[in-house]
Amino acid sequence: MRLLVSLLSIYACFINFVRSIQETQPRNLLWADEFEFLDETKWLHLVTTYPLDDFHYTRNNRANSWVSDGHLHLMPTLTADEYGEEFLFTGQLDLYKEDPDHPCNIWYDKDHLCYSQAGDDIVEPVQLARLETKGKFSFRFGRVEVRAKLPLANWLRPAIWLVSENNSYGSFPASGEMDLMESSGNRDYHCGATSRGVDTVQTNLHFGPSGLDHHWSNYTLKTNNTVTYADDFHIWEIDWTEDHLAYLVDGEEIYRLTAPGPPGGLFDYAGFEGENIYAAGGPMAPYDKEFHFILSFGSGGWPFYDHCEPPAPWSKDSNSPRTEFWAARSEWFQSWQQPFTIDYIRVYQ
Repeated sequence: MRLLVSLLSIYACFINFVRSIQETQPRNLLWADEFEFLDETKWLHLVTTYPLDDFHYTRNNRANSWVSDGHLHLMPTLTADEYGEEFLFTGQLDLYKEDPDHPCNIWYDKDHLCYSQAGDDIVEPVQLARLETKGKFSFRFGRVEVRAKLPLANWLRPAIWLVSENNSYGSFPASGEMDLMESSGNRDYHCGATSRGVDTVQTNLHFGPSGLDHHWSNYTLKTNNTVTYADDFHIWEIDWTEDHLAYLVDGEEIYRLTAPGPPGGLFDYAGFEGENIYAAGGPMAPYDKEFHFILSFGSGGWPFYDHCEPPAPWSKDSNSPRTEFWAARSEWFQSWQQPFTIDYIRVYQ
């Protein structure tokens, strides 16, 4: 027994030694954007009303996304400032007509996801930007480094994330999702003892068979009470190899998922039953295929709830949450003071 323990200890030391050598090896810069200008050869602006339950639509407009001083800035604006408040209650938003030079470009369900019609609820009252490298850059394995500063904009959630380029294992969540950074634009916001304001960021992973009422995810929170993530720039990293995926914030590793065994092993690791959809993949499947970047805001829904403090200005079970949100604009619009700012994104291999 002592011999077995000794051998296991030696093996663990060897693995850690190999890992340390791998992590200190020089890497080549595979792709980067230093945001000296808005490079449309690298980024696609998604123009759509997706997701329909949110309070915003996304468009390609320099009021919502622009580059200055070597930084990309993403900022919300109000639909009513462009169309008038009555339009929210009586109009129809048509993303083919709003900007014919940058029309709706979502690739599915265009009959619904290119329009918004006032009815039981108002037209989306917020305008945002969502940038993706889909079809322009994707990669498999490497080291990602992003330097960014969070927005100050209540009831909006900034995110830096990656999704499968080709949905090789199926639609979400089957092909996996990497959430490098998720947070909110609220200066002070708590759900119980947990802060969900700009002093706290979250990383997450999602995967599992499509069509179930649950999937595997594992979120990790990181809080900085000294210099919040909106007060200065911070660095988020992914270390992604064929046998592990780790998240780092300001140089500190806060989460690591290690391949649990043979190819397709994450299926059993997560406790799924039935046919292993990752059996033909590698040890880290579904994280063994190419992924692309998404820079975005979200609105409505998680992590905003009316039982938190301060309560979200709409009811969780409301039939018209956008109307309730808009009615409270005198309480939240004055908080929209600072954009979501990205200094650079770099990918090394």
